[in-house]
Amino acid sequence: MNARIAAVALVSAALVAGSATVASAAPAPTISLSASTTHAKKGQAVAFSGKVSGLKDGSKVVLQEKVGAKWIATPVSTKVKKGAYRLTDKFKATETLRVVDGKATSKPVTVTVR
Repeated sequence: MNARIAAVALVSAALVAGSATVASAAPAPTISLSASTTHAKKGQAVAFSGKVSGLKDGSKVVLQEKVGAKWIATPVSTKVKKGAYRLTDKFKATETLRVVDGKATSKPVTVTVR
């Protein structure tokens, strides 16, 4: 009888532990990205903005540019505030850009410079 009670207790504990793991799984963080324009004149400021989910206010987001096959961080960054961000940069040539946080990456946007 004691073995049966011990087995039921062990199975119950495993079920509780398993459901706690499933319940605590949070969705992956996301970042959206949009540009004020995708066609700019040389030296024109372009504003980038987006919303985030799964990131805390105060999280740092960084603008990256694609150079060859690599993504390189630019010196442009900002902090998330109320689930959103906004930053600005100027361009001399056409660039493909994205915004990243340590946990999430936006889809890329290309700014064509004429």
